[in-house]
Amino acid sequence: MEKLTSVRFAPSDDLNFYFRAAFSVSCVIFGLHEKKIKVLLVKRKRDPFKNTFSLPAELVYPNDSLEEHVDQIVQRVTGCERFYKKQIRAFADTSRHPLGRVVSIGYYCFIDWHQCRQFEPNEDHNAAEWFDLKSLPVLAFDHKEIIEAANRRLLAKMSTQLTGFNLLPEKFTLKQVQEMYEAILGHELDKRNFRRKILSQDVILETGEQLSPWEESGKAPMLFQLDEKRYQQLKVEGNKFEIF
Repeated sequence: MEKLTSVRFAPSDDLNFYFRAAFSVSCVIFGLHEKKIKVLLVKRKRDPFKNTFSLPAELVYPNDSLEEHVDQIVQRVTGCERFYKKQIRAFADTSRHPLGRVVSIGYYCFIDWHQCRQFEPNEDHNAAEWFDLKSLPVLAFDHKEIIEAANRRLLAKMSTQLTGFNLLPEKFTLKQVQEMYEAILGHELDKRNFRRKILSQDVILETGEQLSPWEESGKAPMLFQLDEKRYQQLKVEGNKFEIF
């Protein structure tokens, strides 16, 4: 059978019309801080929307990998090497960018807030701040819509998966796990019932270590860790991790 090969060609005038759009990636970076889910926004230095907050986002060159571009953005604005990312969808309204047709591929990312370093201003952004999802500033482009879509996806994922554990340190207490779920859901959960359900998943393991330093009275809480290998295996087998 004859092997197909890619062929370089010069687009005709008719085809040139279809190659006048641009692509970008927009990153909704979630972090857990002070028992609240927060999103990282950057303040723009240049037009359009100069001095307005936006998501960390960039135009993508034709030969760039979207996934690698997201990694570079998240690492640059947070300093974190360990994080979770997942594509949301394409945002393609023809009027979303005032300079022309730009289709943005949205991603949401989970990071451990405590591992973030201070943002260093660059030629595009002069500040980066964490905002509570319930008190966002006016945003550039359609970035409010992208954040809302990411939040809906987060809630849907959390109902059947343990994705949110990427918001926590590698070793965590059960109290921290419950606070993470409560922050995402927006309401309190029964402590005894929640712990019974989370431990019954058989992927949360005791480490034999305790939280330190511990300044409260009583015994320091036990630290746990997600068994990532077993978790991924159970996901492949079709297990649903229903916690609430």
